[in-house]
Parts: sequence; C-alpha cells; structure tokens
Amino acid sequence: MPTRRGSAGAPKVAFVYPNSRRELAVQVAAGTAPDSTLLGQNHLAELGLDARVHDPALTRRRGGRLRWNLRELALPWELRGYDAAFTPLAALFPLVSRRVPVVVVNYGLCTIWDRSSPARRRLLGASLRSAAHVVSLGEWQRERLTAQTGITRSSTALLGVDERFFAPRAAADPADPYVLTVGKDLARDYATFVEALAPLGVRLELAVYPRNLEGVELPPQARARVVEPVELRDLYAGAACVVLPQRRQDYPFGSEGGGLTALLEALAMARPVVASDRPILHDYVTHEETALLVPPEDPTALREAVERVLGDEELARRLGSAGRARVESGLTTRHFAERIAPVLREAAG
Repeated sequence: MPTRRGSAGAPKVAFVYPNSRRELAVQVAAGTAPDSTLLGQNHLAELGLDARVHDPALTRRRGGRLRWNLRELALPWELRGYDAAFTPLAALFPLVSRRVPVVVVNYGLCTIWDRSSPARRRLLGASLRSAAHVVSLGEWQRERLTAQTGITRSSTALLGVDERFFAPRAAADPADPYVLTVGKDLARDYATFVEALAPLGVRLELAVYPRNLEGVELPPQARARVVEPVELRDLYAGAACVVLPQRRQDYPFGSEGGGLTALLEALAMARPVVASDRPILHDYVTHEETALLVPPEDPTALREAVERVLGDEELARRLGSAGRARVESGLTTRHFAERIAPVLREAAG
C-alpha cells in the first residue's frame, strides 16, 4: 500500500476518539485541562509521527443513534490520505477499513465481549482480528481479550496522565479534611462507598454523574456534582484520601479499564488512594506501597482502609509520595506516546 506521508515525511496517523476532542485540545493548549484523554497524540510529533485528531463526519453534529452507529462505516473514506488510525472504535471500523490500517486501543472490550450475544461476538471478533494491532491498557486485559477473540497482533501499553496539570500542591484548607471519589464509569460502586463511609462522619465529596447515584441515598455530609478539570484538581489537592469504589470484575456494565484515569490523577497529585481491587490495577499500583487495595463490594474492608489512611499521617504521606514517583517513572502521557509510537509506525509502514 503506498504511504501518504504527513509533515516532513512523517507517517500520518488519525486519532479517532469516541467523542470529539477538538475543544479539549484547545483547552490543553491554554492550560485549563489535562491532556490525559488525548492518549499521547499531542506528544507524537516529537517522536516522528504526524498525529492529528479526526472527528467522524456523521457525529460532528447531533444526529441520533443511527449516525452514532454508522460513523465507523464511513471512516475509511474520510481518512483517505492517512497512513494509519488509532481509535477505541472497534465494532466495525477495523473490519471495513481496507485503505487505512487500524490500531485499536482497548478500554473495555473484554466486558463488551462478555455481555454480547453470539452474533455480536462473531462480528466483534472478526473486526478485531482485522485490526493491524490491538493495544490493551493492562497485561491481564490483553491476555483476556486474546483468549476471547483469538487476536494475534496485540500488546500492552500502560495508560498515562498529565503529570504537569495534576501536580502535588498544598490543600487550600488542611483543617477541613474530606474523602474524595471520582468517576462516571458504570462499574463504579457508590452504594458501597456511602455504606462504608457514612458512619465515619467525615465530609464526602463525589465528582460523579447523576446516573451513577441512582438508588443511592447520600448522607448529610456528602456533596455530589459534575466538576470541570480545574475544580477537580482543586478537589484532589484538598482530599485526605481518594477512594475508587468499583464492582467485582465480572460486573457486566462499565469497563475492565474503568478507574484508571481517576487512579492516575490521584497518584499524580500525591494523594493516598484506597481502591477496590481489580486485575488491571496490578500493573499500576502495588498494595501497601502505592495504594491500599480492598475486596470489591466490601463496605467493612473499605471503611477500615480509609480509617487507616485518615488516622495515620505517615502512611498517607508515604502512599502519596510513592504514587507520584510511580507516575513520574512511567505513567505520564509522554510515556504512553512512547509506548504506542512503534506500534503506529509499524502499522503505517
């Protein structure tokens, strides 16, 4: 296949996200948002790749569910002139793309597979096997997807966070401690969070979507709302502990990669973390060293772990410091770009 080189002869790669990132790219440039969800795209020029954001034509404006489902079919024609594409869109795009090699990033394909019908599994499996490469965010996730689908071209690239945006700093009011939880993934378990921590009487901050709290009654000391990145950063800075409560690994909704973004943000801010244990977390944190991991859906274990952090300043400081060091050593967005660059270069070759 003839190559269509970008600037200065660099391979030209389209980054196609599930939702538009154009406004985010402007905010990142202005310093008002982190670059974490750009998935390293903004670092790839320094690594010899001409990586550009592409929004599917069918979803650039509102058009309902039909446009949403058909966007993958139109992408191969929209991306003429590119050497490769990097995207989470895996249902049809790799299968129908003959002109442009597709590298798929796996957020939650293992969970999607588990809850799919046999017909949908056959289609998804064929699509993934047509991909030039599949990048998973953890080794457990890669092995699981390989067993499910039979893919042969795959690797693991640990997710990164914008460590410059999310950097440690002093809390605005250290005399007013609170426990923070963050996230919109459907596998979040805020019912267990509330059951575990309401008896402690400590202030609870929930940076969540309303849908995450359906059927959950918040105690008087809890406040829940959707926040923008700058305010979220302020919430991390003041948190005495960050909690990531999640359902068991076999929960059919959300994704097996859920929680990674919030985990990395908390680590980057040098906040002590208590998280429900899931296999994918083991590539990112070590129990008792960079976080405290507790069994999922266990309010007693969650409460005891949070009490440990709140009652032991040295433990909290040690976990936070180790978490920040872990991010700096290998979990930044630049690190993620460095991991995927060889894969993209090979696909574009």
